[in-house]
Amino acid sequence: MRRAPICILRETPTNRYSVNVLAGLIRQTGLPWVVARSEAEVVRLAGQSGRAFGLYSFMTPDLPVVRAEIAALRPRLPGVRWLAGGPHPTADPEGTLAMGFDHVVVGEAERVLGPFLQEGDGPSVIRDPDGGPPDLDPYPARVVGRPGPVEITRGCRGGCRFCSVGRRRVRHRGLPAVVAAARALVAEGRRVIRFVTPDALAYGGSLAAVADLLSALRGVGVEPVLGAFPSEVRPERVTPEAVALLRTHCHNRTLVIGGQSGSDRVLRFLGRGHTVADVVQAAAHARKGGLRPHVDLIFGIPGETPEEQAATVELARLLQRDHGARIHAHYFHPLPGTPLWGSDPEPLEPETRAFLKRAERAGTLDGDWRAQIAFAKDLREWAERGWIRAKSTSRPSALTS
Repeated sequence: MRRAPICILRETPTNRYSVNVLAGLIRQTGLPWVVARSEAEVVRLAGQSGRAFGLYSFMTPDLPVVRAEIAALRPRLPGVRWLAGGPHPTADPEGTLAMGFDHVVVGEAERVLGPFLQEGDGPSVIRDPDGGPPDLDPYPARVVGRPGPVEITRGCRGGCRFCSVGRRRVRHRGLPAVVAAARALVAEGRRVIRFVTPDALAYGGSLAAVADLLSALRGVGVEPVLGAFPSEVRPERVTPEAVALLRTHCHNRTLVIGGQSGSDRVLRFLGRGHTVADVVQAAAHARKGGLRPHVDLIFGIPGETPEEQAATVELARLLQRDHGARIHAHYFHPLPGTPLWGSDPEPLEPETRAFLKRAERAGTLDGDWRAQIAFAKDLREWAERGWIRAKSTSRPSALTS
């Protein structure tokens, strides 16, 4: 009897959460699977099995490393079928296949990965034929022995122009499934548990549903982290009642708020759906309720004027001075698959750069803004080399109201 191929999941420091999801999906198929944490482990595991699937889930910043690894592995391991998925392959399937992958999963994999692996063959670009995004409850929230956060919500109604998620139907994992996953983690010795959600206060569609979630988690011995990495909140959802609920039930003492800009015109351009005043009010509610606001701000948005960049600096100063906020600073980089792919970021003004450095020294600001400046340049170079073949959906040269 021919032995079933083994599924080798390539784990890196940036895709561990994705590997958790993939492991759960593969486990449902009954196929054997292993995790490889290095290129050498892929070689060893594939060599032992003979036939294998090599699965890579990756984001655009990982492109050079994955590209080099596949180029090195493919000629050495002729018995392996190489399969890619995740944010970057979804945004650029053509470029991903050109790297040396045999197949690319575009979009969410829940309904397509298992059948593909069981059949052992299929098209080079694999898409969900049902079209709409899958519900979460039929699929495992976690795999025993794999630490990591529990995904409770997927999808976003926002469709921000800088985000590769786009506007997708929001789905919440049911309360019984979340509690079951949390109970299993407690049995493994974990009590402080984090949750993946694009908007922590949107779970279940109401604050009452969030309250039921937190109460149920506390009931099984969990100290939940909600509204801090790897989740955040939209500013317009931050009310005194919401803050009191998080302060009472959650382990975190910070609240991550998506602020993004100090200009209402920029926020409209980005499709954020909130105002600068909403950001300030959210920080005020958080501070008054006993949580330290940690506000995301983006500098260098395409078409942002020097005055608008200065307004974002002033917003950061106000949040720090009046509400004790910590700022998480980002420099804009146009990701494939977003409406702003192909756009050029604006340079940092000298005053902006000086503020970021001073705030870092004072301990009131963090973020990888320096690395993101370099990454924005890398993106353009990779596109010019043909490493990224995704087409631009728009190339705005200036903001529009």
